[in-house]
Amino acid sequence: MNLKMHVLRLIVLATTVLAPTAASALTDQERADAIVALPWVQEGTYKLPASNSSIALPEGYMLVLGEGARRFATLLDATDEPNVEAVVVNQDLDQIRFESFREDGYVSIDDWSELDPAPLLRTVSNNTENVNSKRRSEGLPELHVAGWLQQPALDRQTDMVFWAIELTEGDGRTVNSIALRLGRDGFEKLTWVVDRSKYRPVSGQLDVMLRAHSFDPGYRYADHQSGDKTALYGIAGLVAAVAGAKAVKVAAGAGLLVLLKKFGVFVFVAIGAVLYRLKNLFRRRPPPPPPADRLEPKV
Repeated sequence: MNLKMHVLRLIVLATTVLAPTAASALTDQERADAIVALPWVQEGTYKLPASNSSIALPEGYMLVLGEGARRFATLLDATDEPNVEAVVVNQDLDQIRFESFREDGYVSIDDWSELDPAPLLRTVSNNTENVNSKRRSEGLPELHVAGWLQQPALDRQTDMVFWAIELTEGDGRTVNSIALRLGRDGFEKLTWVVDRSKYRPVSGQLDVMLRAHSFDPGYRYADHQSGDKTALYGIAGLVAAVAGAKAVKVAAGAGLLVLLKKFGVFVFVAIGAVLYRLKNLFRRRPPPPPPADRLEPKV
């Protein structure tokens, strides 16, 4: 088996609620074949046009862009995720999704002090417990929030917020690690889902991808100018909504309602034991040719 394609064999996830889409009706074999057939590329620098940013793909990683990335999300989660720009996987069987939300505008960090991790975690935990009855009806194991592995932290030098929440699913433990990279027009959301035993807070794959990703000149957070569109919510409301809290008190109340409507019913992504069967379904396949939006080869 091609080593680069081998990384795909365990990258199969289940969400809290599986939507009734065509992807959810596929057999494991059909799902595996469809994932492998996506236009994966290796090495080089690639443009993410929706967010005006780029990924300099390190060696040992594979990437699928645009419609292929959204198809990947649908095949794994049976959900429609229109904001997914790219999915990156590596030889350690991790996957990271890049999602752009640039249409909302510049996100202020002035309300950062209003974010309180303790009540935020309680709200996230309560909301997660509320959907366990639905998981049981779908034949899925319950999800429970174990706690923060990394409380939300704002890095003003890199204009980024990141956090990690540990979850239990049956006998397994999963980490949902998220980073929000702020830009001039909005933000890019990076999600790293990994088994607890493989999570590394500093040297993990999320950190690698954050170093590989950058906004293009003119679209960085520091490029903000007076008169630019400004989001109706601040960073505290953004973190709360992305983390999975449906009710938090922030200054920009109207903006928060817009934000919660955008994210809808939050679902944690966890590693689904049933779908681990895909690990034996992939076969040797040659890498596909690079897409048209590749910027330059890696030297």
